[in-house]
Amino acid sequence: MYARCGVIECSRRLFDEMPQRNLISWNAMIMGYVHNGMEIHGLELFYRMKCLEFYLPDEFSVATALAACAWINDLKLGLQVHGYLIVTGYESVCLNAVCNMYFRCGKVCFAERVLKGREESAILKLIMIKGYVFNGRYRDAVGYIARENNVTDIIKVDYSVIVSVLTACTNISLLGVEKQVHGLLITLLNFHQDSRSEEDVAIIGSALIDMYCKCTSVIEAQRVFDNLLAARHVSHWNSMITGYIYNGLLEDASACFQEMPERNVVSWTTMISGYVHYRLPREGLNLLAKMYRNEDGLTAQGNCFTFATGLEACSLLTALEIGKQIHAKLIRTLMNADINNVVVGTALVDMYSKSGNLNYAQSVFNRMVGKNVVSWTSMITGYAVHGFGSRALEVFQEMMEMGIKLNEVTFVSILAACSHCGLVEEGMQYFKLMREKYRMVPGDDHYTCVIDLLGRAGRLVEAWNLLEEIKGNGYSGEAIWGALLGACRLHGNVEMGSRVAEKMLEKKQQVSETYIILSNVYAAAGLWTEVYRVRERWRREGDVVEDPGLSRICIHLGSGTA
Repeated sequence: MYARCGVIECSRRLFDEMPQRNLISWNAMIMGYVHNGMEIHGLELFYRMKCLEFYLPDEFSVATALAACAWINDLKLGLQVHGYLIVTGYESVCLNAVCNMYFRCGKVCFAERVLKGREESAILKLIMIKGYVFNGRYRDAVGYIARENNVTDIIKVDYSVIVSVLTACTNISLLGVEKQVHGLLITLLNFHQDSRSEEDVAIIGSALIDMYCKCTSVIEAQRVFDNLLAARHVSHWNSMITGYIYNGLLEDASACFQEMPERNVVSWTTMISGYVHYRLPREGLNLLAKMYRNEDGLTAQGNCFTFATGLEACSLLTALEIGKQIHAKLIRTLMNADINNVVVGTALVDMYSKSGNLNYAQSVFNRMVGKNVVSWTSMITGYAVHGFGSRALEVFQEMMEMGIKLNEVTFVSILAACSHCGLVEEGMQYFKLMREKYRMVPGDDHYTCVIDLLGRAGRLVEAWNLLEEIKGNGYSGEAIWGALLGACRLHGNVEMGSRVAEKMLEKKQQVSETYIILSNVYAAAGLWTEVYRVRERWRREGDVVEDPGLSRICIHLGSGTA
């Protein structure tokens, strides 16, 4: 009873005080831990029951242990539990739990091997379809359900399998199949009107809208949304807003948001995120402020994703003071677990770093629990762009020692750090490490950093040779050429600078910037005739741009009382 009510401490205290325990009490306690998200404690108790107290687990104990392994992706322990099932003869009884564990741990082939030659129940078929989708095996999921004769039996077990099928079709752009599934779904929902719940309608309606929007069929999505009028749920509105944003229809998303009769935190966060995604951070911050001012009575308390999106807007604007307001607001509003959440923490590190307050960024970074590759990369980038290359390299070294899996963005940051601080040999070593040890294929950003690294150090010939070497492989981005042109200006290399500029002008890359830098190259060398010629050519092409204006933004997030 205590465990089911979430009071797991009381449940454990009562369990420990029991003068005598049986298999039922052990199973109840293990299940209580697993159902309350404390899988590790549940597995520790399972081990104690079997190996220290010498109780023989039954199929219920083992199924619960497998569920715990599935949730925490503990394949090693899951294999041991499966081995115990084979020895005791419980494997056929716990087949569903075994397959689910392998799917959740990403071992699809293991699940398929277990099922080979066995008769599959509707529940097992459901696990197979969801397992394929969970692991990104969308074609296998669609093929599996296409071969199935009794689809209705599977759907009756759990309507949400439709969501999995629609997700699979969406990811491989099978709009025709999705329409067939939609037709089947309408038939089923009409046939089972008495058994379907409001939650089923909400989930399936949202999945249909999401499916059509991701297949760029917004009109079909709107038709589904309109047909849901009688049973329209806030999740349907949210899906429609998300769909508009996904298809670049920001005005339609905003209009839909304004029409909502009620909003939840997802509604606000989605719309704010849409503005930020399309580089309209001011509009996003204004909407965040409106959410807390409660102007239309449709307010909501932000969650960690809302605040992270607001902080991303501040990063784009380098708006430190507004970022501090949001930081203070989230401290007052969120629980400690949410404040230390990796999403919020990374957004704070990024905001403080981009705003130049590296002490605050490092302080937040140090307090973060469960840092991921994005968190580490944000901290490295912060030090890199502000000229603290040595510190960036130290953080990178810590990251490698911690065993964090590096990605391509991490190497962009570390190469940029080496470039800004003139650490040429170190940068070239990291570039080699990236290609040879981590087997990553460099992209335009990596080559831009390397050419900038060589160029700043005056090694222009090496930079030119590298550019000539890679341009045949499709690396001809304007940033790469721009980095070399900037280096030519820095070192007054007129000959190479003019060659690079001509290449860029041929490709129509950064036309205005190219003319400006080229004229500066000639001016630094005292070649005023060439300066005049370049500026005249620029005027003839009519690509002269005005200086951009400046604007300011000020927001208030309310009193901040939680």
